[in-house]
Amino acid sequence: MSLLLRRVSIGVFIAAWSAMVQAASLAGTEWKPLRMGDVAMPSDSSAYLQFRSKGRLTGFSGCNRLMAQYSVVADIVFVGPVGATRKLCAESVMAREAALAAALEQARTYRRQTTELVFFDAAGRPILELRQTDWD
Repeated sequence: MSLLLRRVSIGVFIAAWSAMVQAASLAGTEWKPLRMGDVAMPSDSSAYLQFRSKGRLTGFSGCNRLMAQYSVVADIVFVGPVGATRKLCAESVMAREAALAAALEQARTYRRQTTELVFFDAAGRPILELRQTDWD
């Protein structure tokens, strides 16, 4: 096996391994939404999202419990449809809940850097920024 072929094989292996690690990197994590588009979440918001195993997403919007399926392949992400319980809350909280669900459903790619996670829409615009809450 030539040296060039070995380097290519190792490069392919590293790329595949990196994609698998990144895909698995969301499962088992919990995040606090910080911004949705240009709008900051209130600092006292109790909203959170949990990426669970087997592609299950659960969370709390500040009013209702959220649930959805998600899948990740490399930096491509698909979430939805997002379902919620039906508790009625203040209009501003309900608007943030709807915006959070919409951002999750519109997410197509993501970037994770340590405890920061950003979802981007199909045009590459950042639509949801989160901070990890379950790290030591």
